[in-house]
This record gives sequence, structure tokens and C-alpha cells, in this order.
Amino acid sequence: MAFLRGATLGQYRIRRTLGEGGMGTVYEAVHMGIDRHVAIKVLHPKFASRPDAVKRFFNEARAVNRIEHPSVVPISEVNQLEDGTAYLVMEFLRGESLAARLKRLGGRLPDYEVVRFTRQLSSALAAAHAKGIVHRDVKPAHLPSRNENGTGWGKRRENREDVRASMFGCQFAR
Repeated sequence: MAFLRGATLGQYRIRRTLGEGGMGTVYEAVHMGIDRHVAIKVLHPKFASRPDAVKRFFNEARAVNRIEHPSVVPISEVNQLEDGTAYLVMEFLRGESLAARLKRLGGRLPDYEVVRFTRQLSSALAAAHAKGIVHRDVKPAHLPSRNENGTGWGKRRENREDVRASMFGCQFAR
């Protein structure tokens, strides 16, 4: 089920589609009661109809929140509507993903950004591993960034960016 601009999902009004993957679609939305922008990942209907897939979806959200690291995007809500639609709500990050930045820059980042990015991502993954959680889908499209004013990757050395990892797609280490 695709949600169109203006549609509602629980307490949220959909603004636009941000992306789609194998398990679900991510939307930008606004909480109607408090006017807060969020990102909502909705599980594809073919998975939402399977109790095991919904359980895994919600377990992954709990695992993400166990990490508690500044470079990991926390999940603020999980829910399943009466029609079976399963979704989770997370912080909406204004900016661009590492994939978009690489594309815009012709596939190469400045050295100082690579060092800062690698440190932040390594720290986030180490925090996940310390909790027994392994991310199964680390890729540039899942690595958004946000600088001090919330606008994405900085253009000058003095702008400080924070890389945030979307840790969805993680699993417990065995």
C-alpha cells in the first residue's frame, strides 16, 4: 500500500516518499498533534500480513534503541493499525545520504570528511556490536548526515557534520 501526500497514518500526515526498499517504504510525515517532522518506515503489505515478519520488524526497532549512540537514528514509535499496516517512526534528518553526496561529488569525498565519517560510523557500529547487534545492510544510502544547522553535509572544512546510521536491518549476533 502506497501512501499519497496528505494521507494519514495514525497520528501522522504523509508529506512525501523518501525511499523504498525490499522490506518497506520510508515517508516524511508530520505528527498532526505536535507538528513534528518525522520519518516513517512502513512495512510492505506482503510482509505485514506475516506475523513472523512483523515480529522481526518490531524486534529490529527495539534492537536499534538498545544501541543508544549519537550516530544511530533512534526509533520513537512502533505500531500496527487495524488493517495490518505495520510502521515505525524515527527522527527525520534534513540533509543528504552518503550515496547522494558521493554522486553529487563525482564519487569522491574530501579526505577530512572521509576520516570524520569513518570515525563516526565505526563508533556507531562498535556500539551496536557491544550490544550483540550486527547491521546487515550498511551502505551509503543508509547513511544520512546532518550538520550543526540540520542541513546535511557541510561545504567547508569548518562546518561540522554528524553522520547518522539508519541501523534498521540489524540482527542479534549469534
